[in-house]
Amino acid sequence: MNQPIRAPRGVKDIIPPDAMRFEGILRETEEILLLGGFQKVLLPLFESASLFTRSIGGETDIVEKEMYTFQDKGGETFALRPEGTASLLRAAIEHRLADISRVSRLFYSGPMFRHERPQAGRLRQFYQVGAEILGPLTPSDDVDLIAIIHRMAVQFRIPEWTLLLNNMGCPRCRPAYRTALVGYLKDHFGELCPTCQRRMGTNPFRVLDCKVPACQPVLEKAPRITDYLCDRSRAHYDRVREELDVLEIPYRPEPRLVRGLDYYTETTFEFTSGALGAQSTWAAGGRYDGLSKDLGGPDMPGVGFAAGIERLWLLREAARTLPGAGLPPIWVTVFPLAPLARPKALRLVTALREAGIPAVGLFTDQKIKAAFRQAEHDRSRFLAFIGEDEVESDTVQLKDLVKGEQVSVPLGDTLEIARRIRMSLLPEEKEHSGSV
Repeated sequence: MNQPIRAPRGVKDIIPPDAMRFEGILRETEEILLLGGFQKVLLPLFESASLFTRSIGGETDIVEKEMYTFQDKGGETFALRPEGTASLLRAAIEHRLADISRVSRLFYSGPMFRHERPQAGRLRQFYQVGAEILGPLTPSDDVDLIAIIHRMAVQFRIPEWTLLLNNMGCPRCRPAYRTALVGYLKDHFGELCPTCQRRMGTNPFRVLDCKVPACQPVLEKAPRITDYLCDRSRAHYDRVREELDVLEIPYRPEPRLVRGLDYYTETTFEFTSGALGAQSTWAAGGRYDGLSKDLGGPDMPGVGFAAGIERLWLLREAARTLPGAGLPPIWVTVFPLAPLARPKALRLVTALREAGIPAVGLFTDQKIKAAFRQAEHDRSRFLAFIGEDEVESDTVQLKDLVKGEQVSVPLGDTLEIARRIRMSLLPEEKEHSGSV
């Protein structure tokens, strides 16, 4: 006996009714972005691998350990997209969706791919919704983007959420901080894990992102980048904090927050929740003023974020705010009792659908009891059956499976059939197809 093929590790099927709830989370998250003036971009699932190496950074965990890469038949190396910002910037540059003379607000949604250790809230194929603001930006744009995510936290009633905030500085002030950080790390070289020891010489900022427990006592006492900000970056950071206070959005300064991507400058932030355990971050982002230029586009600022849909699911499940399954009701199951009735049953199913009545046909050689069981499984309200007598009289028997009432209706009078169905069902339609 052949063994069944199962989904790859870290890849999850989303089946009914959860698929409808999952789509509901995506839809409600996108609706908040649409209210914020963002326009959707549909991005490809794979890109040139060099796009992510150039943008994310060669010394990041994503590029070093997690990115799915492959060569096509022409020998070119591609990667399944591990995140959306680089892809969206590539599209914005290629199609001239943004330039330094105007502000553009764009968003994306869909699956991302990283070879990680699967656990709650972390999969190898996972879904994100992300948004980017591009153009002549100010610190107020950073705050506006954070306010969009804050709206999600409030509207979805995210439990135990916290906004962590930092400023990563700019090319003017980072060199002094890098020198201080490397000097400190050299003094504690033997106390660091092998990965941190290696990254100390290639990308010391990544050391601050280390999660190895043995490294934490050293990192907790490391120099803070906020102590090395130049006047411009300091003013940027202060203005972001002041305007968050104006909007009454609480936050916690976190000087070790560097995120896992090399392209961030100035503002970085994470929204976390104590209800998620180790994988506490459910939305995160920041400023990336040099990324467009690095990818061959105009030298323009940008700020963006991404939210994980699987983690939003867990949080909204804990908060009891998951969208309803919204299962579309099947109003009528049409069952031909005899083979010669099948053409008429097919025409009736088609006519009912054209009249706006959700209908399915059951065309197998089964007894009437099987048709009742199938209609019950499909949550159908009516069973319409056509036997030899009905073919002869050109009628259909319409049985209300809730009230138990049964009537004979002319088979060709679709409007009368639809009217009877609606008269029985419409008072209950809202309840039948609403949230659960």
